[in-house]
Amino acid sequence: MDAVSRHRAVTGVQAILVVNALPAFVNLMSIPHRTERWFVWTVKPDANARALGVMYGSACLLGLLGYAAHAWPRQRATFVVVAPFAVAATIVTLVTLKPFRAHPWYELAYWLLMYSILFVSVPLVFALNERVEGGRLPVEVPFAAAGRAAVAGLGALLLAAGTGLLFELSYATRLWPFALTPLVARILGVWLGCLGLAHLWAAWDGDRLRGRALLLSMPPTGALLALVPLLHRDDLRAAPTGSLVAYLVVAGAMTVLPLVAIAQPRARPGPRRAGDAAAASPPPFSL
Repeated sequence: MDAVSRHRAVTGVQAILVVNALPAFVNLMSIPHRTERWFVWTVKPDANARALGVMYGSACLLGLLGYAAHAWPRQRATFVVVAPFAVAATIVTLVTLKPFRAHPWYELAYWLLMYSILFVSVPLVFALNERVEGGRLPVEVPFAAAGRAAVAGLGALLLAAGTGLLFELSYATRLWPFALTPLVARILGVWLGCLGLAHLWAAWDGDRLRGRALLLSMPPTGALLALVPLLHRDDLRAAPTGSLVAYLVVAGAMTVLPLVAIAQPRARPGPRRAGDAAAASPPPFSL
């Protein structure tokens, strides 16, 4: 596959991602109480519908920011989210079909069609582009030490949260402030886990510009997640203080740590030599 074909394939995946994620984002954020009519499965409580809406908004941002990045080295971190998500979310759907069966068959058919396309196309496009333009690339604009640590720390945090939700481990389900069904827990777990993998990839890669599209998508995602419990206080579990604090810590980390990583540290002036001061000062007055 030549460079033009590979570029078109990347753009095609991004278009499919945005076209599918944007309507879901709009529906889940604007009418979270109507998922029995306007989504492919019924999501309860409404707070979880809004959290899923944030997930789809994040996917939409990744598609748009990846497209704006143009070159594959600056796009690939977004594909590190989308490729494993497409595979894992399809598997989660197949092993958790019961909620879909309560809805018309054509909604599940559409869902499976879209995820089947992404299941095949995203890993293939990622592999083809990585084979030609990827791998271990030279670092052109390195992260500052604090920035790289922030990216790695956020990656580890998201991966731990996502793994716990995906496998419904007790530490994670107890720390989610709303009641969870298996499908919601698994889909959210896949999303957070894939974001974690991508941030660990960006920290390993070490280049600030190549991680920029991924990192720019995170502050609005984290901010929207932080708003969910404020908008749905009635959906909080009984005695939610501990789980709410944990939830807000994750949302806050998603908002703040990428900004730390993106920020360009100020250049420090170099040490001044003794002759520099003399050269810079005017000569003494003499007759």
